[in-house]
Parts: sequence; structure tokens; C-alpha cells
Amino acid sequence: MTPSAPPETLSNLNALIEQGIQLLQQLQALLDTELNVLQARDIDQLQSSNKDKQQCLLAIDRNIRERNALLSQLQVGHDRRSVITFIAHQPEDDSARLSDAWDTLENELEQVKVLNQRNEQVLLRSKQSSDQLLALLQGHAQGNSIYDQKGDKGRYEGQRSLGKA
Repeated sequence: MTPSAPPETLSNLNALIEQGIQLLQQLQALLDTELNVLQARDIDQLQSSNKDKQQCLLAIDRNIRERNALLSQLQVGHDRRSVITFIAHQPEDDSARLSDAWDTLENELEQVKVLNQRNEQVLLRSKQSSDQLLALLQGHAQGNSIYDQKGDKGRYEGQRSLGKA
């Protein structure tokens, strides 16, 4: 059985978890902004959005490193199961508070994953549309394509031009 940690250490752990929650919520807002920028196809705003997202991701990385350092001091593994087991063995009030915070952290992280996948799909669809438009402008017939090694459509009739079409 894991001995209970000092109250100050548990407060520090809770503060780091809460900070992680806030950072993930900030990242969610940035991902929503990124979606709007991707849909608007505004390169300048996309660069700004990427810069903001990078800063947020660096802050999340720092938060995770600090939380992991604290867990290491407590001789707790950094994996989910170890953290949940550690939390369960703390005094009831601390355990409930940390458990709620940890559950919220996990939920926020899952939401970030969903939003990131959404943006990835929008970006992929945009790329496909641009590729199709470029192929039309270059005079490539839709039926004259094969797949390359990446699984993307390749063109083997690349000598045609818009002037020849």
C-alpha cells in the first residue's frame, strides 16, 4: 500500500493538474481558432495561430515535466494506472479532489484529441481539393491517375498541359 503524501505535496500535485486542465482548455480554444483559419484559408492568420499553438504546447510540456518530477519524488510511476492507484491511497478529501481533477484532465485531453483529428480532416480535405484543382489546371484527366507508394494519387500522364487540353 502506498503511504499518503504530505498535504503540501498533494496541494502541489493538484495545482499542477489544475494548471494542465487550464492549458488543455486553452489548446482547445486555439484548435477552434485554427479550424476557422483553415476554413478561411488565411495564411497569415494560420502562421499566427500555429505560433500561439506552439507556445501553448510548450507550456503543456513544461506542466507535464513538472508533474512527472513531482510524481518521481513520490516514487509514483508516470502512467495512468500508477497515478490513479496513488490517488486512491490518499486521505479521503485529498483523494476525491485529486481524482476529480485527474478525471477532468483526462476528459480535456480526450477533447483535444477529437478537435485535433477534426482539424486534420479539414486540412486533408482542403489538400485533396487543391490537388484536384491543380490536376484540372494541369490538364490531367481524373481517370489517368494511379496510386503512389504513400497511397496518394499519382499522375502518370504528367506531360499534358492546360494548352493541350
